[in-house]
Amino acid sequence: MIQEELIGQMAKRIKALRIERGVTLQMLSERTNLTKGLLSKIENSRTVPSLPVFLTLLAALEIKPTDFFETLSVRKNQTYFHIKRKDYRHLKKEDRPGFDYLSIFSQTIPGCTMETVLLTIKPKAKSKPTTTDGFEFKHIIAGDCDYYIEDEKITLREGDSIYFDASKPHYPVNLSKRKVIMLVFYFLTIK
Repeated sequence: MIQEELIGQMAKRIKALRIERGVTLQMLSERTNLTKGLLSKIENSRTVPSLPVFLTLLAALEIKPTDFFETLSVRKNQTYFHIKRKDYRHLKKEDRPGFDYLSIFSQTIPGCTMETVLLTIKPKAKSKPTTTDGFEFKHIIAGDCDYYIEDEKITLREGDSIYFDASKPHYPVNLSKRKVIMLVFYFLTIK
């Protein structure tokens, strides 16, 4: 079913509403008694909020559920989903200078949400370790980079792929003079 794309749209809508209202993650954390880390994961589709948490967020952002869902679109009775390049949406995940995320598609499958992203890492870019509730699969389309999972360094070359438990601290480093382009699949645990 295509309606699972709704989860990714909801995350983006929550973030857009927060920014439109001039509310920082810290302010939203104080209003909801949720950690900034959890709020960031929700906004970046790294975790799916429970219904009580979702309703708490809507109340803190002063929006009715009916108004929240009004602008979200779901295609009914369609057996496929064609995604054009022009429809990819820019995402901001964590504070990672030199990292450009393009959201391609999100879908909820039993027990988790799958999100597909095209990630471009600029030359000499690196980030701090991050964790996610779930698993990640990454395929290197262009370039080479080092990928760190806990204390282990894995060198990924163009055409290589990696799949790992994302609850372990992980991050990529591009020390080359070329940009790295990778196709990323996030399999996020639904709580």
